[in-house]
Amino acid sequence: MARAKAHLAVLATVAGVVASAGVAGARPASHPATSRPSTHHFLVGAARIDITPPTFNAHDSATAFPNCPSAIFDGPRRWDLEEPYTDTNGDGRYTFGEPFCDANGNTRWDGIWDSGGVNMPATSVHDRLHARAFAIGDGAHTIVIASVTAQGLFNNDIAVMRELAQRERPGIGALVVSANHNESSPDTIGIYGTPSVGGDFGARSGQDAYYLTYLEHRVAAVAVRAYDAMRPGFVTAETTRLPHRVTINLSNNFPTTDDKGHGVALDPQLRLLQAVTTGGRIVFTVANLAAHNQEIGHGPNHGALSEDWPGYLQRRLDARYGGVSIFLVGDNGSIEDPITTPTVGTGEGSFAQARASGRAIAGAAIRALPDAHRLPYGRVGFSSRSFDVPLQNNLFVAAAAASLFGNRTGYVATTSTGPLALDLRTEAGLVDLGPQVQMLVWPGEAFPALALGSPWGADQVSCGGRPNPSVPTWLEHARYRFQIGLGDDMLGYLLPAWAWATEPGTATTTCMTDENTDKDSKGHQHKLEDESVGYSAGSIIANHLTGLVKADHPDPTARVRAGRYVRVDGSVSRNPRSAVAVHFADGRLIAIRGVRSFGHVTPDLHGRLITYTGRAQSGRGTLSTRGIEVASRHGAVHRYYVDVFPNLPERSLPPATRG
Repeated sequence: MARAKAHLAVLATVAGVVASAGVAGARPASHPATSRPSTHHFLVGAARIDITPPTFNAHDSATAFPNCPSAIFDGPRRWDLEEPYTDTNGDGRYTFGEPFCDANGNTRWDGIWDSGGVNMPATSVHDRLHARAFAIGDGAHTIVIASVTAQGLFNNDIAVMRELAQRERPGIGALVVSANHNESSPDTIGIYGTPSVGGDFGARSGQDAYYLTYLEHRVAAVAVRAYDAMRPGFVTAETTRLPHRVTINLSNNFPTTDDKGHGVALDPQLRLLQAVTTGGRIVFTVANLAAHNQEIGHGPNHGALSEDWPGYLQRRLDARYGGVSIFLVGDNGSIEDPITTPTVGTGEGSFAQARASGRAIAGAAIRALPDAHRLPYGRVGFSSRSFDVPLQNNLFVAAAAASLFGNRTGYVATTSTGPLALDLRTEAGLVDLGPQVQMLVWPGEAFPALALGSPWGADQVSCGGRPNPSVPTWLEHARYRFQIGLGDDMLGYLLPAWAWATEPGTATTTCMTDENTDKDSKGHQHKLEDESVGYSAGSIIANHLTGLVKADHPDPTARVRAGRYVRVDGSVSRNPRSAVAVHFADGRLIAIRGVRSFGHVTPDLHGRLITYTGRAQSGRGTLSTRGIEVASRHGAVHRYYVDVFPNLPERSLPPATRG
């Protein structure tokens, strides 16, 4: 908060934050609709706001940096929110070692670095960057969820956004902020500054303190605008799959893929949410998908700011429906960019490809939304937990000590210690939008194996001595279960503890990979753990989210039981693909309808396989299968999710007999 106060005056001049964002000093809007509880309709609103760094203006710069004489610090600048410097080598950009005016006293040059690579200045704007927000209230409580075009946002910056928004609109009961992991946007997490260290990260933070303060006010402003726009309306929801011509690239990385690179722990759902006023005007359309957006950031267009394929997705939906369209990133750990088949233009990394991918996903949403289910009115609520996770990644420890993460505070035994840290304080949350929508808020890039469960077992992993975390999604009661990635914090990749193994030296652990092959002792490929705070964080967060679900209102029909899937030939497996039955550790056998027996073994019950969101499936199991449900003769449903992680006796059955 100190940084925001220190630079507020500067930014008011440079970027017109106070005037254009409409936060500081704003007069609360009058909303008769929000002054009393509604018994029939939700209150819905949405807004978007430009967060592109303002273009350099000499007059604004002179006013903002009065103690930085332009006759000395005359280096060319593309953006207003950059400290003046002297271009001694004449290359037209700041180079490490050149004199600069340290106006805020943080001992480094503050400028706009592109998050697509180290020591890469942002040089142009291909398409404008935005923060988008939607608000939903029940008349007594309101939550605002903002999606920001940024690679990640730390909780200290989000705390400022929340404070600013709620100060102006106390009716905002909760503000959830999700960075959509865009990698063609300004560096907001600090690892892409200058000079480069081995091409992996910068020796100085890439954060621009002035841009972060600007961003804090802009995100607070869009939350206020979404709140102010609320009107009575209704909400619809739907889930669908991507079209066949769109696939999502996978990073060949355990536990998302097997040893042949085939996906085994994925989240293929496109989750949709749309709000309409009682007068029929569409207010917002939300598309929630597990995917990175680094098509442009990792392509040849280095330095060009862009919203990447989510920008094309959102603009296509805007054109179709009006209102505000929002890409909300999901559990995207190891899940890379979507891409069309065939590719277009010059393929991956091109704007043509980003355009094709975004529009194709928008097309899938447009085809699915006419069948969306209207949600019953109900309570809008948010619950969260704040807790500490250990900082076990030695690379992150060094980065924190070097202040690469800016003003992020570390902790030792729950005591704040500035940048030096043994622990990091974070939070996880649960959103309720009536009785049929729940959203888990993950403070990082959760792997689907963590969020939704996986087919891996204790004897198949090199770190099998670490416990298997609970799967919060399984216990949710809602029909529609969203995953909000990089929500309210950024801790990097989040994996189950047993899946975390890395090269020697990255962490103090016996679970290591070969530094030449990146493979662990079981032959599984690893390569992302050095972009994570450590092996404990993912499991700790999953268990806290499960605690929130249990405290809220868990699915009363859900039970988690150890077991194995059974295929038609009687073989048992942890992998649910092609399963026709589930054999539990307690001896019970539940088969799908149409399977009469396995030799002399008759199923105890018959039912239907279910997905990780509790949806019944027809026929055999798929990669999305996570259990089986049975219905009593009185119509009561019981859902059994299968915990395949424990080691169990592997007893195959005779082949299935149909009938």
